[in-house]
Amino acid sequence: MDVIIKNSQRVNNYFKAWELYDIALLKNIFDQNAKYTIRGKRIYRGIDQIIEYWEKNKKRQKDLHLHWEIKKSTARCDIVEFGAYFYDLTTKLYNKINGTIIFKYDENDRIKVLTEAYKKRTR
Repeated sequence: MDVIIKNSQRVNNYFKAWELYDIALLKNIFDQNAKYTIRGKRIYRGIDQIIEYWEKNKKRQKDLHLHWEIKKSTARCDIVEFGAYFYDLTTKLYNKINGTIIFKYDENDRIKVLTEAYKKRTR
């Protein structure tokens, strides 16, 4: 799978991978040694830990809806506000998440560092 890399496309590829739980795309957009931080919760180091986290989410997130907006973009960094809405099969609750993701890229436009912070509401 070819991945088109333009500033907005880098972000779109991430959310496409999330929406489809596309592990092949995930491997293309992340550096092998990437660091994925969910502030206040967890840090994943390397593509294997990131894939494990995403595979767990695929099993528990149902009816996922995403939206995002790039707030700032430079050659090596994007700052994005996002929202996610899904049914959590584990808790049997609907989750509404709003937050910010900071993407930092290597020289090949792969995600080197991802830092995510969000607030969650359930019903």
